[in-house]
Amino acid sequence: MKNRIAITMGDPSGIGPEIIYKLFKNHNLEDYDIKVVGIKDIFRRFGNLNFDVIEPEYQGEKKFPLGKVNAESGKVSMLCVELAVNLALKKEIDAIVTAPINKKSISIAGYPFPGHTEFLAHLTGSNDYSMMLVGDKIKTVLVTTHSPIKSLPDKITQESVLKAIKNAHSAGRYFGNVQPHIAVCGLNPHAGDEGAIGNEEDLIIKPAIEEAMKIGINATGPYPADSLFARMLSGFCDIAVAMYHDQGLIPVKMESFGNAVNVTLNLPIIRTSVDHGTAFDIAGKNIASELSLLRAIKTADIMINNVKSSKYI
Repeated sequence: MKNRIAITMGDPSGIGPEIIYKLFKNHNLEDYDIKVVGIKDIFRRFGNLNFDVIEPEYQGEKKFPLGKVNAESGKVSMLCVELAVNLALKKEIDAIVTAPINKKSISIAGYPFPGHTEFLAHLTGSNDYSMMLVGDKIKTVLVTTHSPIKSLPDKITQESVLKAIKNAHSAGRYFGNVQPHIAVCGLNPHAGDEGAIGNEEDLIIKPAIEEAMKIGINATGPYPADSLFARMLSGFCDIAVAMYHDQGLIPVKMESFGNAVNVTLNLPIIRTSVDHGTAFDIAGKNIASELSLLRAIKTADIMINNVKSSKYI
């Protein structure tokens, strides 16, 4: 039986609709049961529809200027996500794959969320969620997500680090490994250099790792982030836990830019996404690549199959 996957349109002023249209035009998707959540007229910009589209209830004028921040585009992009999540919660689909939204557009549309991850957590009533980026060999789970650097000292706590380690451990089952090796980054250069550069490693990160080990998680560290990811490419660990956004995402995108996948962990649904934004600068130019979207679908399919398998339940 084919896995049922819903793709959300993303911001209609960006490249989301274009890459979805290219996905169906350029690739054989017969192995999946895919439905698109979006506005049909937007996809008709690119030609005749050859895929199923489920439309959210939207009463606006359906005028979405290409390449521009606007509230209407923000509103409809979030309505698409909301509809897809409802379908997943009702078990009418097995996973959702999201095209990119624009943070400024959703903000002026009245949504108080910094991104997809936080909105998905809100819709599903989830508190202990984590953001994961999946590349070819590098898989990274973040302790903090879309947080300003100046706020990190308050947000990196023993509890938040332990939560990320637990979610990284649980993510192993989605990728065929119920006991993954979790390597944890330090916060400071050289992982604090035994306290010479900072003490967060000794006061916060090491105790979190020790707590994880007590409950049977194969976690080690903290390691200097500047060398951990190079070791990861050689098979040192299965998943890395990074303290903040750029620490974890730069290595993934260096390795797999345009072909990486964003996964939200510890939700009651499976959600994957592309590794790029709305790309307003190239919207409407027919040059955006659909390959990250294709990878997100393939990753969702793998995750669904592993969860369905009794071996990983």
